[in-house]
Amino acid sequence: MYLGLGLRLGSGTVAAFKPTNISELDLWLDAADGNTLFDATSGGNLVSTNGSAVKRWEDKSGNSKHAIEATNPPTLSVAEKNGFNALNFATNKFLTCSFSSKTFTAQTVFVVFKYSSSADAFARAFTQSITNDSDFSISGHHIPIIRANLANEIGTFTGSAVRSTVSTSNNIWYVARIRHTGSAVTMKLNSTEGASFSNTLNRGFENYRIGAAYTAPAGGAAAYWNSLFSEVIVYSKSLTDAESNLVTNYLNSKWAIF
Repeated sequence: MYLGLGLRLGSGTVAAFKPTNISELDLWLDAADGNTLFDATSGGNLVSTNGSAVKRWEDKSGNSKHAIEATNPPTLSVAEKNGFNALNFATNKFLTCSFSSKTFTAQTVFVVFKYSSSADAFARAFTQSITNDSDFSISGHHIPIIRANLANEIGTFTGSAVRSTVSTSNNIWYVARIRHTGSAVTMKLNSTEGASFSNTLNRGFENYRIGAAYTAPAGGAAAYWNSLFSEVIVYSKSLTDAESNLVTNYLNSKWAIF
């Protein structure tokens, strides 16, 4: 049984770490929590059967940024990783979180996923949009986690290219962490961190999307991730090294990634 990481409190007792222990949590999607997976975008019934469509993945941050999709939703993959469920985004599936416009001047995003070389060129593990359908070729934009063209590399799109790339291997699970301080951005996969890239973040967003592009680069075909996701955590600030390690260790311990 997963017990979580311990945090020592002032009284000397130990409590399990949760992403909500760190301030400015903006989104928390957890496929291991069966009470957050539903068969309708408005709610409906809980999904527990392997291969069934998950049309609503509820946000545990308290911000109600639930991820939904009626037509092309992912499906449930039971006991996929370390005994916990995951969501299968194969064959062009995705989920979208819509919310009132919010301006980010810093951001930290964590995603637990299984990398597959079947991902499309410039496939997005996690992207965000200013409008309902645009996330690419916009001055000053920031796509947190994206595949670097057809290379087996993951990075972050800032400005006009994929930055801070880290190599991946096919059919391997990763904890991806992208941290944007507001003036520089880095990608980290498991224990490997890419080069820091100078970039200014001061941008409003209205949507998050998991597994698919809002718009394709240079007018090409839509880009889909086509693989598995287990957990997504977003903070609207740049986490310190200590905070970042707490979240990474929580995810690594829970999902047995590296």
